[in-house]
Amino acid sequence: MTRRLAIISIFLLAACSGQPDNETLAKAEAEQGAMQADNGRIDCALDGAETFSRECTTDRISGPDRELLIIQHPDGGFQRFEIVTDGRGLIAADGFDDTEIRLLDNDEIEVTAGEDRYKLPARIQSGAAASDAQ
Repeated sequence: MTRRLAIISIFLLAACSGQPDNETLAKAEAEQGAMQADNGRIDCALDGAETFSRECTTDRISGPDRELLIIQHPDGGFQRFEIVTDGRGLIAADGFDDTEIRLLDNDEIEVTAGEDRYKLPARIQSGAAASDAQ
């Protein structure tokens, strides 16, 4: 699962900059090692919670027409996002509430879907900015 999250990071990089460079790939590999210590979990704040906790997991599914990122909640709930390469990074895959993506710092984004928020690793190249996805 951690490997999938690192791959997702690479997809987000590709979405923002065309193709990742060697330095970006090296950073993604380093992140993968760091995330293994977290057992593939990401920070999430569910159902309008104000604080984040590292209890959600991710999975990636490759289909013939699209790539999906599934974020699984500890209670069995989940959110599905489509990984896109048009500069947005992620969009809602199931038509749920509007999805917003906000850059937190140089290597992390916050994805908001309805009352749920997630922090995901990402590398945003200069000239590309996180934007609202619809």
